[in-house]
Amino acid sequence: MPRRPDPDLRSRLLAAATAAFAERGFAGATLDAIAAAAGVTKGGLYLHFPGKEALFFAVFDHWRQERRRRLAVQDRSARSAANHLLEFLTAYLRFHLREPAATHLRRVLATELRGRFTAALREDERQELRWLRAQLRELLVAGTQDGTLAAEDPALGSFVLAAALLGALEQWHVAPGDVEAHGREEALARALVGRYATGTSGPPASSPRSEYDFRDRPIA
Repeated sequence: MPRRPDPDLRSRLLAAATAAFAERGFAGATLDAIAAAAGVTKGGLYLHFPGKEALFFAVFDHWRQERRRRLAVQDRSARSAANHLLEFLTAYLRFHLREPAATHLRRVLATELRGRFTAALREDERQELRWLRAQLRELLVAGTQDGTLAAEDPALGSFVLAAALLGALEQWHVAPGDVEAHGREEALARALVGRYATGTSGPPASSPRSEYDFRDRPIA
C-alpha cells in the first residue's frame, strides 16, 4: 500500500533549511542535516527540491513572501500618509530584527553566493529592493498630497530611506548592541520619518514642534 504524502513536509524542510543556511551559510549547510532536522530521508527531500540551490531559492522566496505579507497595508484612507510611513518602517525593521534568520539569508546571498550561479537570485533581490523603494515612494507622494510629509524628490527620498533601513540591518549584523542602544524598531522608524514629517533635518530644540513631528508621541 503506497504511503500517504506528508502535507507538512515542505514546510518542515523550509524551516530546517532556513535555520541551516542562516547558521552555517550555503557551503556549511548540508542536505543530509536539513533532511534529518525535518524528519525525512535525503531522498524525501529530493521529492520536493532537486538540489541545494533550488532549496535555498525556495527558502529565500518563502521569506520574501512572508515579509510582503506582514508589510501589507490594508487601508490607507483613514489615516495620514506620515502615520502609514511610520507604520511601514516600523514593521519592516520589526520583521528583520525579530526574524534574524531571514535577515541572515540576505547576507548569505550578498556575500557567499555573490559570484556563484545566482543570476536569478540576484535579479530577485533587485526586484525586491525596487518593490521596497516603490512602497516608500508611494507613501512619500501621498504625504506631499495630504500635507503630512515634505519630500521634494520622492524617488530620491525612497532611495535614502531604503538605504537607511538596510544600513541599520547591516550594523545590526555586525554589532547588535550598537543598534539596540538607539531604541527599538519604532524609535528608529520615528527618527527616519521625522526627516520628512518636519520638512527639515530637525528643528532646533527651542523651536515648536511640527504637528507631524512624531518624536516621543504615540502613533495616532
